[in-house]
Formats: sequence, structure tokens, C-alpha cells
Amino acid sequence: MHWDQMTDTPEDLRRRATRLRRGMGQLGVLESIIDAAEGPWLGIMDADGRGTAELRMHLAGRYRVSAAVTSAGKLSLVHVNDLTRRRSERVLSGKTLLRKGWTEAEPMPKQPEWLEYVVSWVENVSGEVDRRVVIEWRLLGADRRLNTLNDTIEGMRASLDEQVQVRDALAAEVADLRDELETLPPAGPEARTIAPPEPEPDPLEESGEFEAPTAETTADADEVTDPGFTGIENQVADNEQQAGDQADADRSADYSSVSFSN
Repeated sequence: MHWDQMTDTPEDLRRRATRLRRGMGQLGVLESIIDAAEGPWLGIMDADGRGTAELRMHLAGRYRVSAAVTSAGKLSLVHVNDLTRRRSERVLSGKTLLRKGWTEAEPMPKQPEWLEYVVSWVENVSGEVDRRVVIEWRLLGADRRLNTLNDTIEGMRASLDEQVQVRDALAAEVADLRDELETLPPAGPEARTIAPPEPEPDPLEESGEFEAPTAETTADADEVTDPGFTGIENQVADNEQQAGDQADADRSADYSSVSFSN
């Protein structure tokens, strides 16, 4: 959640911490930080699935603090930032890569001293902001959100005007088509009958090169035999003729031999 959207007061955060039903060690650390927040602080509290609770608070958007407390009541991460000064961001963490803002002249406190450090930081900045500064900061955020919402509405209005123009043009087209349809005569049954297309003339018939078949030409065509069948019939006749000639020759030879013997 963004800092502008946080609405819980320190009293609300205190009740939320109690409802989390955490261990006494974890609840004690959270309450110590919340109790140090004097003035119009706003924040939010959440917890992950591993039991670690995260507290985030800010004072008029100028001073911000985040603290992660394990279920055993140990601070695992502390992040403080003073936006009114440069290079004022500090991160306390057991991981070297997450540490930020510490130098040899100002080394990071040891882990047992983290709670005292964050409580002192919250108490020191609590007197830097009065009610007027809080109202100005909230007004700035509300005004920014209002401008964003106005831009969204203007975009929706422009799109709606365009759709209205398209609707008006379509309504005018429908009215013109309906008026034209009313001026036309009603369609009768004969008007709905569609005649089949006429066949196109054959170019051969028009030139005279093609003669339509008649009954006589059809009968003559029926008398034409298959040339293949005629050849087979002739072959059979030739074979019969040769067999007859051979039989006559045999009878003549037999007759001659009988006459010679007599």
C-alpha cells in the first residue's frame, strides 16, 4: 500500500497489533514503536505467513519508518527516512546487502540496540510536524488524486461523445432506409417468382454445320454392327470353309484308292 493510502492512527495500530494475537515479545516491540509516535502519525500493519509482522508509519509524508518483527520478538529489519534532509535514509538489517546509510563515522548499531534506535528516531521527529503541516500534506495528496480522477472522467466523456455521434449517424441512416422502403410498391406473389434462365443457343446449330438426329438416322445407326464382332464372325466362317475343303479332299482320295484296287 502506498503511503498516501494509509489511514490508521497510532491508536488504530495499537488495537490491530493486539488483534494479531502475537507473542508477548513481538507485541511488546510493536507497541514500543507505536507509543513513541506522538502526533498525527498514520500507518498500516500486516503479517506474512511465517508470523513476521510489518509496521509502516509516516508523519505527513515527510518522515517514514518501517519495522519487521519476527514471531520471536526480534527486529529483522528497520528502515527510517527523513525526506526533509538529503542522505538521511537508514536501513538496519542482518544482511549486508540491505544495509544503507551507514559509514565509518556513523556505524550501524548492534542488533540488540535496534529497538532503542528506532524508538528514539520516532520520538525525535514527532515534534517536527504540527497539525497544519499534516493538513497541507493530506490536501496535496487528495488534490493529486482528484486531478487523476478528473482526467479519467474527461477521457470517458470524450469517448462517450464519439459513440453518441456514431449512434446519431446510424439512426439517420435507418430512418432514410425506412422512408425509402415505404415509398416503394408492395411486392406481390408474382414479383417474388424467379423465372429460370433461358438456355443459350448452340453455335454449331446456328452455323448449319450440325444436323439434329432424326428417326431414320437413329434406325440406321442401330443397324451398324460392332466391327470387332464382325471380324470374329468372318474368322469362324473361314475356319469352317477350310474344314469343308479338307473333308472333300479326303473323300476324293479314298474314292481314288478304291477304284485303283478294282
